[in-house]
Amino acid sequence: MTKFSKREVQIIYRSFKQGCPTGIVTLEQFQEILTQFFPRGNPKRYAEYVFRTFDRDHDNQINFEEFVTGLSVITRGTTEDKIEWIFKLYDVNDRGIVGQAELLLVTQSIYEILGRNVEPPISRRVIIDHVLDAHKKMCQNGESFITREQFVHMCMEDKSLCESLALFDTIL
Repeated sequence: MTKFSKREVQIIYRSFKQGCPTGIVTLEQFQEILTQFFPRGNPKRYAEYVFRTFDRDHDNQINFEEFVTGLSVITRGTTEDKIEWIFKLYDVNDRGIVGQAELLLVTQSIYEILGRNVEPPISRRVIIDHVLDAHKKMCQNGESFITREQFVHMCMEDKSLCESLALFDTIL
C-alpha cells in the first residue's frame, strides 16, 4: 500500500523497469545508482543502510513493491512514518535499538556521500562529537541505546526535526 496515485505508481514503475529490466534491484545496482547521484562522494555504505530498509523480506534484493513502498514512506508518509524509517536506517543490526556505534556508522556514511563537496572538510573528530552530542540528547537517563518508541517520541517532540522531514514531501 502506498500513498502514490495510480498514475504516479505507473510512472515510477516505468522508470523502475527501464533501470532494472529484471524487476529486481541488487545491492550493487542500488549502490551504482546512488554513485551516479553523488559522483564526488562515496555513497556505498549509506546505500547499504537504505537498501536494508527497503528490502522488507530480507532476500538481498528489492522488487518493485518494496521499492515503491519505501519511496512512499520517505516521500509521502506521515511524520511518524518518516521517523520510524529513519530509526530503521540507524538500526543497522535490526535489533530494535540504536546505540552510539550505530549512530556513528550511519552518520559517517552520510558524510561519505558528500565527499569533496563539504567545505571545509569535516574531520572524523567533528563527526564523533556530533554523534556523542546526539547520543547524549537521546539517552538522557544514562542508557547506552534508544528504543524505537523512545526515538519516535523524542523526534515527534522536536519541531525542527519534523520541519526538516516535511521536505521529503516535495521530492516527487
